[in-house]
Amino acid sequence: MCSKQCLRWFELCHRIGVEMVIESAAMNGNVTCRILNRWWRRKAGVWGYVVGIAIILCSLLSCGVARGQGAGGKQDEVSTVRGRVLNQVTKEPIARALVLTGDQEYATMTNDRGEFEFKTLQRQNQGQGDIRGGEAGNGNVMIARGTMQTQSFNARKPGYLPVGHNPVVRFEVHGQSETTIYLVPEALILGHVTVPGSEGDVQIQCELYRRQMSEGREPWQPAGTFTTWPDGEFRFSELRAGTYKLITHEQMERDSMVPIPGAQLFGYPPIYYQNTTDFSAASAIVRKAGETAQVNLTVARREYYPVQIGLGNEPKGMNLVVYPMGHYGPGWSLGFNPAEQAIGGMLPDGNYTVEADALGEVQSTGILNFSVNGRALEGPVLNLIPNASVSINVREEFQSEQSGGSFAMSNGKRVPDIRVSLAPVDEVGGKWRGGRAHVVEGSDEHTMVIENVRPGRYRVNVHSERGYAASIECGGSDVMHQPLVVGRGGGTPPIEVTMRDDGAEVSGTVEETTDAPVNAEQAYGDYPVRFVYLVPIEGTPGQNRVAISRQQGAFVVEQVPPGAYLVLAYEQGPDQELPGDEETMRALESKGKVIHVEAGQKVNVKVKMIAGSDGE
Repeated sequence: MCSKQCLRWFELCHRIGVEMVIESAAMNGNVTCRILNRWWRRKAGVWGYVVGIAIILCSLLSCGVARGQGAGGKQDEVSTVRGRVLNQVTKEPIARALVLTGDQEYATMTNDRGEFEFKTLQRQNQGQGDIRGGEAGNGNVMIARGTMQTQSFNARKPGYLPVGHNPVVRFEVHGQSETTIYLVPEALILGHVTVPGSEGDVQIQCELYRRQMSEGREPWQPAGTFTTWPDGEFRFSELRAGTYKLITHEQMERDSMVPIPGAQLFGYPPIYYQNTTDFSAASAIVRKAGETAQVNLTVARREYYPVQIGLGNEPKGMNLVVYPMGHYGPGWSLGFNPAEQAIGGMLPDGNYTVEADALGEVQSTGILNFSVNGRALEGPVLNLIPNASVSINVREEFQSEQSGGSFAMSNGKRVPDIRVSLAPVDEVGGKWRGGRAHVVEGSDEHTMVIENVRPGRYRVNVHSERGYAASIECGGSDVMHQPLVVGRGGGTPPIEVTMRDDGAEVSGTVEETTDAPVNAEQAYGDYPVRFVYLVPIEGTPGQNRVAISRQQGAFVVEQVPPGAYLVLAYEQGPDQELPGDEETMRALESKGKVIHVEAGQKVNVKVKMIAGSDGE
């Protein structure tokens, strides 16, 4: 119970408009308290009062508790957590890093040697449950109520990746504990965009794309934008290790933003590093953790002309993509004017393609090629055609009676165990979605359909907990290893999927490195979780598989399709890039194990864990 003097200070805080919560405790003979600011009702002058009051409280408060014992006479329990914060790449200590508990209730700073310390106090308080307090290495004592059996810790510091991209340690807080927290240094991409003839009045928007493996493909996903400063400089920070491409977005000249009738308009078309006009030909920027790349671009000033394209339909809204004909790439733009039911904007001379997707329950797609030749373009019409529906027929060749059939969801609706989806085979990811199959109403679970599939090329993905896809065909063509082509207006033959349950079983153990950190907030008991990938070797049958190691690093993958695989174990989660090209696969063979599996075979393998900074 706090003293009357404590309560008087609390009342004073309340009167000046600051609502405070005061908690106090005795630890090692010193009376300390924790003040929680719950609400601010004053602006000027309040902070000075609060700081003064906090200092006075810390020196004057007294509470009726005994040193080393709780109110019921039971011995208090003090636990200490000591640790270090290290650079995950160099393993060097990081000074002045902020270390926080997982609930962000307590925090402290590391010293010059990267060391920190937390002390927690569990006091036996009869009738009110346990009271736990904490003391950080900077001497501040913090009090919390409730039982704190398991605690997690993370750290942060400028120049390193933010929380969520760094390993987090989690363990039982009891007695004396020691741990190490690793921070991954950020990669940087810095540079300059030169605008000839500009005096700092043109700022160009830059965009970064990162290559990332997703369902067996390697699309380029947006990784951030940055508008150049007036001097043309740009800076992309807090980047993970990986492979990037850099582009600029087209930018109209300021004088052209308010066009004068009869006046020529000017702008700056997109440029792709290193100074090419084709995204596919752009140079890749490969960075490891902690590395910095310095890149420069130069944009060109060109004449722009008005473009207006009519619509044969009347959509309520749409998504648009425009690019030079035969060279898909982001950076270009046209807009949709619902009042005039037209697509409009400005473009320089060239041959272009515009793709439009009408929004709504029934989606439609339109594709139009057009040219701009030294004057305004007005007149072409783009017609929107309803997207196709693709049927899927599933044939089960299961040897076990327990393999087939459907399973019930929580809402009571029975859905198939087999999941079929389409992933677009596009160089730039996120452009369009292919969709997932659902059971045709009134039929059994072996007849499914994917609706609203726009024209394009797709990878067919089949997943099941009880078997594997032995073959996937469409119109007699193998679409398991080749893209599925969907034309405009439908006409795509049904996809025929054959399922089997005689797949191989791959089990094994992930061997830890001596300085391997614990994976981000994921652990199985005292063992860190690792992610095991089975990647088919190019030119051989097989399908991507992912497993999670648990107790003592053990993992098992069932129903693995026959084929040759490279087995890799990463400390990072599903965000980890999977290798795709043959050159990368060869480079990683020394870090993994190559296995060949046949139907029904059981294979055991040991594989070493690849640290996040080594996996790129």
